[in-house]
Amino acid sequence: MQSVNALFKCRRIAAIGGGHGLGRVMASLGFMKGRLAGIVATTDDGGSTGRLREASGCIAWGDLRNCINQLCSDSPNLARILFEYRFKEDSGDLTHHNLGNLILLAMDQMCVRPM
Repeated sequence: MQSVNALFKCRRIAAIGGGHGLGRVMASLGFMKGRLAGIVATTDDGGSTGRLREASGCIAWGDLRNCINQLCSDSPNLARILFEYRFKEDSGDLTHHNLGNLILLAMDQMCVRPM
């Protein structure tokens, strides 16, 4: 309990990382609200993210998407479910792509920054 009280006294906290770990850390610190900042590595090259990077030269959206989703809500809602949706095996070029990654790429190409 003492460590949680110490966190409440912090003016700001920055969490740095990537992958699923940073998302979980930020979700755990979500009570800090506007005093929490995340610095997300966007260099992943696997899965849907790797395919998008290779095809369009974009940043790796997967880790950023995961952090955003972790902070959205503790309970499932349609937006969170859609952002995590992964296309099924028989989806042609979309097979195994993550819908949230595609949305973030589209926003980037429209010059609408998701931050």
